[in-house]
Amino acid sequence: MKVSASFVLLLLGVCIAHGYVVSRVADGADASRGQFPYQVALTMKRQTVCGGVMVHERFFLTAAHCFFNGDTPLPVEQLNVFYGSEKLFSNGRYNRVKTVHLHDQYDLAVVEVRRKFDLSHTSRPVAFGQEKFGENLVATVTGYGRSTVEGNMAFQLKYAQLTSLPADQCREALGDDYHEGVFCLDTSAGAGFCMGDYGGPAVFEDQLVGVGSYTVGGKCETGQPDVFVDVGYFSEWVRSVLEAEPAEQ
Repeated sequence: MKVSASFVLLLLGVCIAHGYVVSRVADGADASRGQFPYQVALTMKRQTVCGGVMVHERFFLTAAHCFFNGDTPLPVEQLNVFYGSEKLFSNGRYNRVKTVHLHDQYDLAVVEVRRKFDLSHTSRPVAFGQEKFGENLVATVTGYGRSTVEGNMAFQLKYAQLTSLPADQCREALGDDYHEGVFCLDTSAGAGFCMGDYGGPAVFEDQLVGVGSYTVGGKCETGQPDVFVDVGYFSEWVRSVLEAEPAEQ
């Protein structure tokens, strides 16, 4: 993978500051079969690295930091993509990573898989928004991550509904880490992303609006906002990557 120096500096500054590790939907409800067919999991050695979201028969989105352990790139050839089931490692299918396209400034990656996803009622892409996500809107977040800070990895896909914070509250919570192109979801009621969930989706009215990046303070279940990269803000870049890749013959 080619990674620009500016991206590495930004990635390390944010990821180290917030303690990125393997990422769950804390206090979420259990998903039923086929309820969130766009959900994928990026795994390595039977451990969840991150969540992800299918946006095309050959591509999914996730967080760019998911491909690093600190400042060391993960071996892409050892990564698996699990999809098509609400039960992690069960009743689903696997794919492998072919190419990773990292945004040069933000925690966002477009990932091409080696072969087309097998599409069905349990696995299909979600449309992604073209406009920036608004304030005080309720999005659905999903993930296979841990359900408590100290808990074990969850094998059941969970979901929660979280409300987007006004931009001024998000800016205040993030301080110097705030940038255009991100939004915050309120976790003060208890539910939110945790270890194993980052890279996963926030969906509003059947459109992907965000990809999970981190929780303010680096620890879930504290009531601090979850920070998402705004997919609508980067929709032109995402589309340019999808359209630039030729279809498999």
